[in-house]
Amino acid sequence: MAPYFSTENLAKLQYARQEVHKQFAELRQRYITRKYRSDRAREYATHGFGRRLGTLVRAIEQVYEILPPEREDIPERDEVVDATIAIQSFVLNTFGCLDNLAWILVYEKDIKGKDGNELDPKRVGLGSKEVRISFTDEFRAYLDSRQKWFENLKNFRDSLAHRIPLYIPPYIVTPANVDEYNRLEQASGEALQRADFEEYDRLQSEQKKLGLFRPWMTHSQFEKAPSVVFHSQLVADYVTIDEFGRTMLEELDR
Repeated sequence: MAPYFSTENLAKLQYARQEVHKQFAELRQRYITRKYRSDRAREYATHGFGRRLGTLVRAIEQVYEILPPEREDIPERDEVVDATIAIQSFVLNTFGCLDNLAWILVYEKDIKGKDGNELDPKRVGLGSKEVRISFTDEFRAYLDSRQKWFENLKNFRDSLAHRIPLYIPPYIVTPANVDEYNRLEQASGEALQRADFEEYDRLQSEQKKLGLFRPWMTHSQFEKAPSVVFHSQLVADYVTIDEFGRTMLEELDR
């Protein structure tokens, strides 16, 4: 069977992976060296947004090191779990980056609630009405253009935090092998009931040979969650967060 990624796509993934490091170094420097009106805004910029960017970059590196895109064999369970942990961290911190950007804007623009008091932390976010009303038309239009991306991210984040966590399927079985896979599943179950552990291990090994590893992540089957190719998705999401960060700097300067 042909490799999952073509040689051309592998080269594109590796190039994008390297570009992430350049983008991170440049954007973090801009946030660190910027002159802020508010000390709290500076804290959210350096210890919030900047630190989270570093976490995103490291999460990408971990996934690419543990499960390289050129890998075709079925990985060990611990490898899959370790990569899953990195992806889960990436998703949560991606969402956290957006909230940090909102906090920077709130403190730099001194945005208050209707009563003149500080906003309830639960009301701080790029989608919050209380915060959004202070945006320029340019920034509001930019956020509107990224609404679908944000909704997809929120879907994965909400499932991870509150419902079914993101996971990488250990392997898939093609339709041509399903019947044999099910036969081995039944036979291994019977061997386990007989406490014939040697036969159980043999049948499980035969069953695994019918599988194919695919670099996909998803969450709930009942919610019909999409399967996402995580190597490309992680890099694409980082590029989008980088874009959010640069656009926010423009908004702060308006």
